[in-house]
Amino acid sequence: MLPDISKSPYSSKPPLTWNVLIEDANKKCIVIYNIFGHGGFLKDCREAVRKADGDLKVFAELIRSDLQYYFWSRCEWEIILTAWPPHADFDGAKIDVYDQVMLNWDHFIEYLWTNRREL
Repeated sequence: MLPDISKSPYSSKPPLTWNVLIEDANKKCIVIYNIFGHGGFLKDCREAVRKADGDLKVFAELIRSDLQYYFWSRCEWEIILTAWPPHADFDGAKIDVYDQVMLNWDHFIEYLWTNRREL
């Protein structure tokens, strides 16, 4: 079982949950992280609800932009996936939080849109 760092006693419980995998550099292991635990992203999600004014397409584009700003191509949000057992001709692939969310983009936006009043 992977540790869940979003259950930290030092932060308040985020209103929604969308878990991804990241590396905890201090513990040198992969951990589960709730992206709504990121204060800046959560604040911008709340702002997107207000700016979208009931338009799902506008909302989705604002959220995509916020995801890119906070989680796209930043080493602190990347992990390297590789095959097991490792192969000499496969170095692995970097995947960041943005990529993980985009794998389920339609479900993510539907979840966020449906629960926007909880933000």
